[in-house]
Amino acid sequence: MPILPDLLCWWALEVQQYVGTPTASHLKANSATGGSGVCRNVEKVTVLCYRNIMRYWTLRLIFLVLLVCAGSSARAYVLPASQILKRMAKQLGPARTLTVFQKTVLYDPGLDEGMQELEETLYYQYPGRFRSEMNRSQLSRVLQVVNMDESVTVVGDRVVRERQVPFDHFKDVLLYKDVDLLMDGLYRLGIDLETVSLGRFKQRIAYVIGARYPDDSRPQLWVDKERFIPIRLVLDGNGQGTTREIEYEGFAGLDDKNRYPSRILFLDHGRLVRMCVLEAFEINSFVSDALFDVATIKMRYEPEPSALPREKGSELDEVKKSIRDFRRIFE
Repeated sequence: MPILPDLLCWWALEVQQYVGTPTASHLKANSATGGSGVCRNVEKVTVLCYRNIMRYWTLRLIFLVLLVCAGSSARAYVLPASQILKRMAKQLGPARTLTVFQKTVLYDPGLDEGMQELEETLYYQYPGRFRSEMNRSQLSRVLQVVNMDESVTVVGDRVVRERQVPFDHFKDVLLYKDVDLLMDGLYRLGIDLETVSLGRFKQRIAYVIGARYPDDSRPQLWVDKERFIPIRLVLDGNGQGTTREIEYEGFAGLDDKNRYPSRILFLDHGRLVRMCVLEAFEINSFVSDALFDVATIKMRYEPEPSALPREKGSELDEVKKSIRDFRRIFE
């Protein structure tokens, strides 16, 4: 360490300053007094030097402690959930409507070859309206409409449910660009908005809203720390980890201001059960309000025919089969 030699040199200079450069007269006078004068001066300088050395190391220790504390505080601080979500909404863009044309791949052992590809169209009318249309066959058209707190799902020509199931919430982080709506939606999913930590997912550092990393047994939303885009939504879990989660990959720039994931993955206990792949899109195209009229849709379609008698080979039997298939795959 270069500091100690410097202090020794300083001590030597101080000794020279107090004692002076020895001359013949100094030596003679010092000899007459037995050297006590020079020794007293050297002793005085030595004490002064010792005090300065102690002062130096004390200040250095205080500085190091402050530096460590400052570093720890900087690492511990994370943005609150509201600021993270506000930046995320800004990154997704200011579009008023978005129409997404995608390929939806279903993975299920009960399907031929274990998988099936479908064409699906999504309509987003920001900040809180959503519609999905997908055709499996003439009798198994799947329609889902969400308008704020209202929801309805139709299979064929029957209403099969008036609520959302966990995987239906993949759209929430993409649809609710109003921060209050988004925070309310996340709260309903059981995400603790008061808990935010930093974690690592697929080589990316991200904010974890709803849990203390690495705890993945609680509902939580992961937002990329640098890009402020959603990368993972954990819907539920248990003591061993996640049970159902959604991952958002390959965010594409739809234009200069709007972004959307090129792939959305749905996993159940770590097994991929569905994948949505972006194929085309339309930004700010006209989307009729009638597409999101939940009340009208409920009146137009009959409820699920579960209580009706089964007639083998009838169209009703085909509808029931379509609903069973739908529930096995989508619920």
